[in-house]
Amino acid sequence: MVIRAPFEALRLAVTHDLVDHNGHMGIRSYTTLFDRATGPFYAALGLSREALAGHGATIFALQDTSWYIREVLLDDPLLITAQLVDHDHNKIVSFLTMIQERQNYVAASFELIEILMDRETRRARRFPEAVACRLAAVRAAHDSLGRPSLSGQGIGIRR
Repeated sequence: MVIRAPFEALRLAVTHDLVDHNGHMGIRSYTTLFDRATGPFYAALGLSREALAGHGATIFALQDTSWYIREVLLDDPLLITAQLVDHDHNKIVSFLTMIQERQNYVAASFELIEILMDRETRRARRFPEAVACRLAAVRAAHDSLGRPSLSGQGIGIRR
């Protein structure tokens, strides 16, 4: 089993529908693209919607934080990578990075903590054993990247 570190979750170019009135990609578009990138990443973790539905489970977001570092413009080529930075028996913390590939700079980052929920009881539950094993293997591979410097940094004004 090959584990990519980081995981290349999504590659695309900025299209007109992603650009706002300022001529750059709008804030809602960043959120949309980061959300789209979690799909392939979660599938690789064994947490696709279909896989979870087979266990009577789903994922709920608990918190997310975005950092808009440098703007991206129409037609800019983007790569979103994902890293599993932490997990326990029912939660995962993912860190996603958006890279503008033409000039190779980090445009934005996004951190997300989510929890596994039972669809019927709407209560938190443990990851199935196979998923827990997969998460441990991915985390071990992704630990070699080091924890991103922004990870765990909430909103605040630095003084």
